[in-house]
Amino acid sequence: MGVSRSISVSDLALCQKCPALLAYKIFKGAKTAWHVGIKGSGYAYGSLFHKNIAKVFFQGASNPESILYEKIAASLRYPSSLESMISKYILIPLLDSNSEQLMTEQVDAMNRAITVWIRAMYEFFMGIPSLLKNPEKNMQKIFIQPEQMLKAYYNFSNGNTLVVKGCYDALMFNPDKAEARLFEFKGHMKSDITVPLSQSLIYSWLIWKKSGIFPSVEIIYLDEIEKKPDIFEPSFVEKMIKTQLPELFHSAFSVLLSKRVPEILRDKKLCSVCPFKNSCIKDWGGKQ
Repeated sequence: MGVSRSISVSDLALCQKCPALLAYKIFKGAKTAWHVGIKGSGYAYGSLFHKNIAKVFFQGASNPESILYEKIAASLRYPSSLESMISKYILIPLLDSNSEQLMTEQVDAMNRAITVWIRAMYEFFMGIPSLLKNPEKNMQKIFIQPEQMLKAYYNFSNGNTLVVKGCYDALMFNPDKAEARLFEFKGHMKSDITVPLSQSLIYSWLIWKKSGIFPSVEIIYLDEIEKKPDIFEPSFVEKMIKTQLPELFHSAFSVLLSKRVPEILRDKKLCSVCPFKNSCIKDWGGKQ
């Protein structure tokens, strides 16, 4: 009989960065492990924008009973109208209720992020005739409720199972073409694309397991708003899922099952900024 272990998407992404960091987080309680190697001001970190702007928008756009539903429907045909609506009914109320907690830099970053995010969404739903023809009727089919918990099972050849769980940031569906777009909001600067993409790939895998659709992925870096978001097409996402995730799943399962890190060649650049560099080899083994 096989063994089963569970892991979150964020912990899998940490394992992609370095299996030793996953081990430090899980077995030694190192809460700062996820931050190793990340560059950014912190003014526009992803959770702030996601929870207070994007999540509120997607909740309203996916629920006909929401007070925002009709306002969003009326503004969808033009990016400037949509931006004004979000600023008036989502951003300004947020500022009014959190004026003492939010720094000026955070507010400026969110304003810039809204413009980039709307441009990204608009590019996708311009290819959905049914949405533009009748927004009120079709919005709930396109804007999916945010933060839905997804769970899927990866079965190893030896009978063991890795249970993967996670809540994506934001998801749009194009029923006219059976397409989907996954949005991820990152509150740091773009450095190593393989790390944030790995998290999006895992969410894409979960979406594919649930719906049979490989989504395109759009990653918006809230600390580098002037740069165009990264967009990965479904064919690329499918290829990466099939070539990259099996090895990642095996590495993570090895850590969870045996409290040992698979023998790895360490990233010297990452190691140079890692607070665990002096104890890592002793704690987990591996190659220099």
